[in-house]
Amino acid sequence: MKKNIVYPLLGILLFIGLSAKAQFENIDLNKYKLTDYKYKTLGVNLNTANSSGFDNSNQTNNTSKANDFNLNLTGSLGYTSSSYTRKYYGVQSFGFGFSSRLQSSYSKNSFDDPFGSIYRSTWKSSNSSSNFTLSFSTTNRFYMSGDYFIGINFQTFNSPYHNYSKSETNNNSILHNRSITYNFISSSNNASFYFGKGRVENVTDAKLAIYILDDLAKQGRLSRTPSEDEVFAFADFITKTLNKRIIDDRIKRIKEFVAVDSFLVSNGLSIKTDGLYFGLINDNWNYGRLQFWSTGSLWHIGVSPTYNYQNNFSRRIDSSSISKNWNRLNQYGVSFDAGYSSSWISGLKWINGYSINASFNVFKLDSTGYFYDIYNYKSLTGNASYNISYIPSTRTTISFNAGVMFSKNFYNAKSDELLIKPLISGSCNYYFSEKLRLNVSANINYNYYKIYDYTYTQKNLDFGLNATLSYYIF
Repeated sequence: MKKNIVYPLLGILLFIGLSAKAQFENIDLNKYKLTDYKYKTLGVNLNTANSSGFDNSNQTNNTSKANDFNLNLTGSLGYTSSSYTRKYYGVQSFGFGFSSRLQSSYSKNSFDDPFGSIYRSTWKSSNSSSNFTLSFSTTNRFYMSGDYFIGINFQTFNSPYHNYSKSETNNNSILHNRSITYNFISSSNNASFYFGKGRVENVTDAKLAIYILDDLAKQGRLSRTPSEDEVFAFADFITKTLNKRIIDDRIKRIKEFVAVDSFLVSNGLSIKTDGLYFGLINDNWNYGRLQFWSTGSLWHIGVSPTYNYQNNFSRRIDSSSISKNWNRLNQYGVSFDAGYSSSWISGLKWINGYSINASFNVFKLDSTGYFYDIYNYKSLTGNASYNISYIPSTRTTISFNAGVMFSKNFYNAKSDELLIKPLISGSCNYYFSEKLRLNVSANINYNYYKIYDYTYTQKNLDFGLNATLSYYIF
């Protein structure tokens, strides 16, 4: 009698489990549309290091003293703001960094030989340097009806550098001084204006929702199988929850788990909220966003003006002479480009994608000083690639990529150049835990480089294999 009851119950439980898995397998992530969101990050880093040393030695008729000092200070600040709606996509970022170094050295030697000769020398030097970086970028895409869009982008990176060194040598009252001042400024600026159609949707949070629900179903913590619309609603809720900013990460994590539990309970999805229930949520929360899932296609045509500037100045002063050197370079350019990209998800474990891009570029250069090999030129560049990733779980990602890059430079004052570079690469990432990770990657690429007019051809075949086991203490 008991067997007659047990077997049907086991059959029912097995059917429910298989049905739940089949239901999740039938969800099409390519249909998911990312919800509106805003995301902001702010990071600050400050580091200082210094060292000093002192040496004093005495021998018969010989005395020497030396000391040195080093001080290094570095810091950075980075801010990023992302916004996404069905009408607008934009990312703005600002970065500031600096590094400075102060170094000084001093030595003194005296020697009296038995024949009455006296030797006295002192040497001291100092060096100070400072480097600043300032960057800003903005990416904006304004959508119209039918997924047509207009894009406006701008990036700028600026870096002034200053170095000053001074030395003084005194040998038996013969004094020699030297100082060198060096200033360097570089600025890179690029804008782009383009028109296109399509979207590439970020569906990472939709996949995270499936990870959580699937694990809860397998462990009997899900009361029923949610529909595709409910899974997508859960994904929207995850996006909004994760994008809330709280300074204390521990409090943030607690609030996130409370919010997820509240959503599942209020929608009648949770059946038992015990330690295993929250452990499954925690595991997927830690690993589900380490992978990037995207789907969609997009094409564009556009024009991109560029302006780059370099300026360096140096001055050297010796005891009786002064020399100066000044170099300046201006680079103006405009690119006409077009491209198409597409990615799609097969089932719930495969991501496929390919892209094709090409551009025609015109560059004009103006220089003063000692910049060599400066020529106005035109170029035609392009690249094509195909990639596929197999992601069986939150801990494992296996990827393969194949592509080719092409570049043809046309010079008026020198020989034209041709570069063709096909590439094949693969990688495997496995996360043993939050702190222990394994990465294995391999690549093979072929380089074909040719200069016309005078005969020069270069061919290279390179192969690389890398394996890294990383442990994160904090």
